[in-house]
Amino acid sequence: MAAQGEARLSPFGAFVDRLVQTFEDCRPGLSDHAVRQGEKAVEAYFLEVYERERARLLERVREQSAHLSLPAAEALYRELDRLIRAVVVPAYVRLAERITPRERNDFYLTRGPLHALERLAWGVAGIALGLLAIKASFIPLWSKEWVLPFMALGLVFPNLRSYLALRRFERELNRLVERLDREVARIDVAYLMGPEHLAAEPGQPKVEVPPLPDPDRRRTH
Repeated sequence: MAAQGEARLSPFGAFVDRLVQTFEDCRPGLSDHAVRQGEKAVEAYFLEVYERERARLLERVREQSAHLSLPAAEALYRELDRLIRAVVVPAYVRLAERITPRERNDFYLTRGPLHALERLAWGVAGIALGLLAIKASFIPLWSKEWVLPFMALGLVFPNLRSYLALRRFERELNRLVERLDREVARIDVAYLMGPEHLAAEPGQPKVEVPPLPDPDRRRTH
């Protein structure tokens, strides 16, 4: 994500990073109905988001493929497009599908009307835990005032759970971007080093990548 720092990423890795950030920006628009329908519905939603971003991918290929012949540049674009559809979107969907319903319920175990009762229950559990800690002979706590920190910890436990869950989600997104950055960098180098994808002979004009047809569009004869 943006926290990764684009200076640490390859040019195409930076595109994936911004794409994942775009997915995150659009995740609030994902309907609860789609979440309940499951992974296919969630994936369809984010594929629509990606369709609006494909022009940026094409522009990035144009910027970075001056060393490639036109057929190689087209092949590189299609390879990156395939990677995003087959790997990036499904991987992001698996993470988003787990976190979204929990986030929309504020990471409580119960539903909205029972949130206050759940918080109170955690506070009572904190008091009970504090009393047990005081009575335990192997824990050097004797003052009853120690019950108060345990109670406070119980009351804020839902907030702590929310913080930890979101931090874990962010780390997983960052790891996803890092792995994909290595993969797209490998693909870029493969097209650069492959003899069939070398640039045209010196003296020949460089060819800009044209607007490419939709890979999913059926060819007509």
